[in-house]
Order: sequence, then structure tokens, then C-alpha cells
Amino acid sequence: MVKNAIYKVIRAGSPDELGEHIVVQGGTFYNDAVLRAFERELGKDVIRPAIAGLMGAYGAALYAQRVKGSTLLSAAQLSTFEHTAKAATCKGCTNHCRLTVNRFGDGKKYISGNQCERGLGYDTAKSESVPNLHAFKRAYLKNLTPKEGTRGTLGIPMALGMYELYPFWHGLFSSLGFRVIASEQSTRHTYEKGQFSIPSDTACYPAKLMHGHVEELIEAGADLLFYPCLTYNVDEKAADNCYNCPVVAYYSELLAGNVENLQKTKFLYPYLNINNDKALASGVLKMLSPLYPDLTKAEIKTAVKAAREAYARFMQAVRDEGEYALKYARENKKRVMILAGRPYHIDPEIGHGIDKLAVSLGFVVVSEDSICHLTERQPVHVLNQWTYHARLYRAARYATEHSDTELVQLVSFGCGVDAITTDEIRSILEEKGKYYTQIKIDEITNLGAVRIRLRSLLGALEQ
Repeated sequence: MVKNAIYKVIRAGSPDELGEHIVVQGGTFYNDAVLRAFERELGKDVIRPAIAGLMGAYGAALYAQRVKGSTLLSAAQLSTFEHTAKAATCKGCTNHCRLTVNRFGDGKKYISGNQCERGLGYDTAKSESVPNLHAFKRAYLKNLTPKEGTRGTLGIPMALGMYELYPFWHGLFSSLGFRVIASEQSTRHTYEKGQFSIPSDTACYPAKLMHGHVEELIEAGADLLFYPCLTYNVDEKAADNCYNCPVVAYYSELLAGNVENLQKTKFLYPYLNINNDKALASGVLKMLSPLYPDLTKAEIKTAVKAAREAYARFMQAVRDEGEYALKYARENKKRVMILAGRPYHIDPEIGHGIDKLAVSLGFVVVSEDSICHLTERQPVHVLNQWTYHARLYRAARYATEHSDTELVQLVSFGCGVDAITTDEIRSILEEKGKYYTQIKIDEITNLGAVRIRLRSLLGALEQ
């Protein structure tokens, strides 16, 4: 923990960069072992005030004293101060946000835990009319409804790479006569449904959710389940290569070995090449012919073409909506937030409503893949061999080229490859005088820290 704080959070190159005289604050340092580990790592004695865990509160109070018109309570008011708090669940939408309602003696109340303004009792119709690419993509995928087929039901888990490639596979298998269904977009219940087959807690949260999606499809009675192994993503000719991260590429291998209920159905997870139509058709034929010997090469060739067209329509719709969002922001004098990450960060259980929070703070929200086509390829200091990474770098470049645009990067805990992207994106932004904001997300749904981070960004921009 100490090394993480020094070298990853503070980002010191060596202990010497912290100086000779060091004072620590925060409740964590009440732990003597943490304090001693910190001293041993630095090779110096460290000063821990007796009020280490309260220094932030003291600082806020001292600041409030100096501000004209401060609303800091007087000693007399503090003597009669009243406060109660109770838990509640918002019923405004399917997110069912867990709220904390704080009430004070003067009748005022403060509500926290909300992902949008519904929990505060506000009419959200106005904010819902503001473009939000995360919401747009969720709606597009949800509207790809099953078509009745003659070859049974094929289930696809709506997780990881499927947040981008579902239109592709939906088009392909629908063309082949399957009734294609997807699992629902994630909730906390999705995680709980599959948590007992997760072999390691070090995997990122998006990967852990896959287990619940598979269980959901098995319960739905799908005849087949499909999640292929894809070493390469779609080649957009914007990077040195087009790899998927290992988790996105091969997680189906782990599922096959750990989800016992997969024995109740047929799970298809072949290695396929989606960048070559002939190779893809051959792989699909090899996968399906033992189960459906009547399938012909001509059918599969037609299906691959349908898949390619469906994917192109989806990506074009995302780009068109991105351009509309930018136009709307500039016509209405709003700031643009590129809420950047990976396609599956739009999942409501993974993103935790951060996109809605950004809209409520006055931003128009776009995604990295909706605007990265509007700028040139960005030179970087590392081997640029991941499709998703290349989009992030171009999105960061777009932010540096427009004064009304900021980039906020979503990073999943446990994502090794984002150790590369975060440094590169920070460098791209800061070299041009832009702020870099990173939000790490996992199972925890408390948006308090996120709200502070985004409001701090707004405060910095206004100054």
C-alpha cells in the first residue's frame, strides 16, 4: 500500500523527491504499521500529528473562517445542532440507487448516493435531452431485438468485447437463422449470480461480471452460448496493431473451465479472425457444421456480409451521434466531456452512472470512439498496438485541440494495460496545458469521491 501511494498516486520517481521533512495526514496513518512501513520505504523519520485523521476537516474550517460571508456555524448554533440520517432506495428508474437522506434541525436536507437528479426530486426531462453517448450506445444495443429463427436460440453475454461487437454477431447469427438473445445489461444482481465461479479476485470487475451473464443465459434456456476468442479486434488502421487485451480476448477459456453450469448447454468459444471475411467464414463453418450439417458455405458468406454491414451501421451511428453532441454543445454553450475508457465502461453496473452525473454537472458527454475520427493519429512514446488504446490517444488529442472539451478517463481496478494508457494520455493532455482526470471504478458504487473529482475539475476550469 505504501509503495502504491508513493510511486503510483503521488508518482514520485524516488523517495528523495518527497523532501527531507515529511508530515503525513489521513486516518490511515493512525495505523502504526502503515506509518512504520512508510518510514522504512523512505529511509526517514516521518511526523504524524495526533490529529492526522482530522487535518482535512481542520483545514476546511480554517479556510471557511477566512472566506467572507462564511456560513460556518457559531458556537451557539453548534450547541443546538441536530442531524439525522436514514437509508432509502430511489424508485425513479431501474438503477435503484441507494440513497442516504441527511436531515438537519432547520428543516434542510442533503441527499447522497444518487446517480442522477431523480433521487433529489428534480425533473430530469431537461437533462435527459442533453446528448450522452454512453446512454445512446446502451439504447442502441438494447434495441437489437431477437428475430425468430429456425435453428434455435443463441445466447450472447452482454459484457466485455460484446459492448462493441454485439451488432456484428447479432447480424451474423440472425442471418443464419438463429434467434439471437443477449443477457441484460449488468446490475449488482448480475455479479452476485456468478460470483461463486470467479477463480481470482484480481480480475477486473468487467471480467467478473461475465460469470453472471453466462448464468443468466443458461437460466433463459439458450440452446447455444457464444463468446469467441479474438486475439485481434477490428483493424481501424490507426495503430501499429489491433490487439484485444488478454481478458477480452480469451476470457471464455476461463469461463469454460470454471462455470459448472455450462455443462447444461453448448458453449461455443472458437478462435476467430474478424478482419478477414474468408478466414471468418471458414471458422464459423468449422464451429457450426458438426451441430448443423445442413449449413452451406454460401449461407455463411452471406451472414458474414450481413455482420459487416450491421457493425458498420452501429459505428456510423455512434460517430453521427458524437458529431451531433458536439454541435449541440457549441450551440448551447456547454462544455464537452470525453468520458473515455473501453466500450464496456458504458455498462450501467461498471460505469455506476458517472455519465449521468457528468450531464447533471452541465457537460455534454461523448465517448472516445464517437469523436476520435475527427482528428489525426496521435504519436505516442510506446508501442501503439491496441485498438481501444489508439482511440484513447486520438480522443486526448481532440481534447487538446478544442478549448471547450475535457477528457476524463475511466480505468478499471486490475487493468494492467491501462498502466500504459494513463501515462500516455496524461502526457498528451498536459503537454498542451489540459487537465488530466482519472476515475478508477470497480464494485464500489459510492459516487461521492467521483462527484468531488468532477466538481474539482469544474472549479479548476472556472478559475
